[in-house]
Amino acid sequence: MSKTIITFTKNWRGYAAGEIAGFDEATANVLIESGYAEELGKKPNKSSKPAKPATKPAKDDKPETPQATDDAADDEKP
Repeated sequence: MSKTIITFTKNWRGYAAGEIAGFDEATANVLIESGYAEELGKKPNKSSKPAKPATKPAKDDKPETPQATDDAADDEKP
């Protein structure tokens, strides 16, 4: 029985992303189709979507901070 060599793209059971292992063809195909692995030496399947990068908040989305008010002027003695 031949083995299909795969590289894991996500953690699966005892395997970490980036590890290489050999499995029977059926198991390897399930791991590849589910996005957990890709066959060693082959480009990733076009149907698998790459992870989206985290978006940073826009510059206008800064949290509001209290602003100084003219109330401080009331504390002054005339």
